[in-house]
Amino acid sequence: MKKNVPLNDPIQKPLRNFMFKHHDFSSQTSLKQNDRFHSICTLFLVSFFYFISSSVFPSEPFHNLQGFYGERAAGLAGAFTAIADDPSGAYYNPAGLGFTHNDGISISASNFKDVKRSYINIDTPGQRYNQTHQGFDPNFIGLLKNFDRWKFAFSIVNTYNYSYNRVDQVNYPLVSPSINSTRNYTKERYNQLLVGPSLAYLLNDKLSLGATLYYMSDTKEVSRTQFQQFSDLSYVMRSYVDNRRTTGIMPVLGIQYQPNPKVSLGMSYRRIFVTGGDRLYNEVYADSTRRPGSSAIDFIEGTGDGASSIEQGVLTQKPKLVTSIPQTSEMRFGVAFFPTSRFLASFDMIYTSGYKVRRNQDEISSFGRRVTYTINDTEVRELTRFSTTNFAAGMEYYIADTFSILGGIYTNEPNTKPVSWTESAIDLYLQNTFGNQVTASAGDASVIYKVARSGTNPRNEYSRNRGLSLGFSWVTSKSSVSVTYIRELGYGNSRIDPNSLAQSFEYSANSIYIMVSSRN
Repeated sequence: MKKNVPLNDPIQKPLRNFMFKHHDFSSQTSLKQNDRFHSICTLFLVSFFYFISSSVFPSEPFHNLQGFYGERAAGLAGAFTAIADDPSGAYYNPAGLGFTHNDGISISASNFKDVKRSYINIDTPGQRYNQTHQGFDPNFIGLLKNFDRWKFAFSIVNTYNYSYNRVDQVNYPLVSPSINSTRNYTKERYNQLLVGPSLAYLLNDKLSLGATLYYMSDTKEVSRTQFQQFSDLSYVMRSYVDNRRTTGIMPVLGIQYQPNPKVSLGMSYRRIFVTGGDRLYNEVYADSTRRPGSSAIDFIEGTGDGASSIEQGVLTQKPKLVTSIPQTSEMRFGVAFFPTSRFLASFDMIYTSGYKVRRNQDEISSFGRRVTYTINDTEVRELTRFSTTNFAAGMEYYIADTFSILGGIYTNEPNTKPVSWTESAIDLYLQNTFGNQVTASAGDASVIYKVARSGTNPRNEYSRNRGLSLGFSWVTSKSSVSVTYIRELGYGNSRIDPNSLAQSFEYSANSIYIMVSSRN
């Protein structure tokens, strides 16, 4: 039995035909009870490759720490809140700028990042699916100017910049003999940029206050084409683009206190405020087995103001698309020790808040005289974040007057809900037995209450990551050059396909930071 590719976002409707069965729009949309298992197997390959590609580099990442910015912060594994005495202090703690002594500093930092995500036992024991990303980008540029007790800075921070291109193909899959081949063509790009000024004021020799105001631009650009051919030479094709741009501001407030020359304490607070955004989604779906006519091709279009679809002749008014990103806040606490003129040690605690939004996401569908109202869960799950608390510790030691070595360790906890194998098994049982929905009909009107499935949660990856840093810096009175290596590893679970059980997950990332600065 041939099954159609999921029409709209599979995160929301991974089993489109099962759900249309309950709508009772026509006899063609109903499935026999004993065909359910075969239908899931047939759909598996389609959803498998699609979910793999859609979950690798989300526009809002699964972890809150995306990188390190500036000359010394990377070598100290981000434990920089109580130091922050170069232009990167504008990001970590602008109050630290108050303790700088140079008249002017400029820093240019670039980052090479190699990321690998491994999904283990995807459909059979021992089978591993890997996703990789490589990129070299400038991630920080900063300027600093002293005016006695006043310090002014300007910085550009490229917090993350992922680009992803991939072609996936599988021929004659064992899990579904009715499929000849499945092909996926994917191109994705995710970027967040912060730009803004900073101001710090040294109240006295021990206390400084500072603030930064960043303008934020967060973009997502995705285009995919999916083609599947069956053993009877029929085919289905699905193509779509999804572009989003979100703008906002992110103020950073900081304070730094040095009770004596050997100890420094720092604290900073930041919050994302979304000020605008737009999004455009367009999708076309074709099935060669359909008869020519108004229902031969399906369309979905949506923006931040509204969305609608025509699927198999059924007109549906859908919820408007999300144009925002999670408006989380972050609090950093830091302490640094300077026991000698050649050695320092620092420690940071980073708390990032959770975030959750609820709004009406119900749908209204019509087919001839038939009208169906579908009640969906109100939680906007692509915006949901869980709070995290991370720690970082670093040290710096000057082997010679102009050469130092830096090192550190840090945690990077997931901002997602834990993925449970047991929960995925229960979810599959409920879906296959009850369809996770309840239907009530009266004449030509129907009401459907749809229970949100755990398998359709777009935040479907949970990995507890740990990292270490090792850096070397050559410093003179006028300039400095630093090279830092970052290694981050993580283990956990993921569920990239709502029609399969949760699988083990491994994360691996290697980064090299090259930083150059000059002082006037």
